[in-house]
Amino acid sequence: MTTRAKRQGNAGENDACAYLEQHGLRVIARNYRCPLGEIDVIAQDGEHWVFIEVKTRHDEDFATVVEQISSAQCQRIRRCAQFYLLSRKLDEHQTLMRFDVIAICQQPAQLHWLPDAF
Repeated sequence: MTTRAKRQGNAGENDACAYLEQHGLRVIARNYRCPLGEIDVIAQDGEHWVFIEVKTRHDEDFATVVEQISSAQCQRIRRCAQFYLLSRKLDEHQTLMRFDVIAICQQPAQLHWLPDAF
């Protein structure tokens, strides 16, 4: 990943976290890594654990950004979420959870939050 892309991604995650907190979610972790992959943001929305993929692009529309999330990536995020819950001794079958996507386009500045995206 280039330095420019990394800066853009970090800026997008900062914007996403601020947006989520403004909407009542509590950000628990950012860039959570485990042997199975990475989750951009982990938050709590009431009793729900929310695992969030943030996609930031300079000037693409939302549909293009969201379409870039492959089914394999969704599976990796789900397995990583299971790992996260188990590492905290939370039962994935009894824990309320969802998988959201935040798509950010920088030009023009737009943020679109898709709760329960996959």
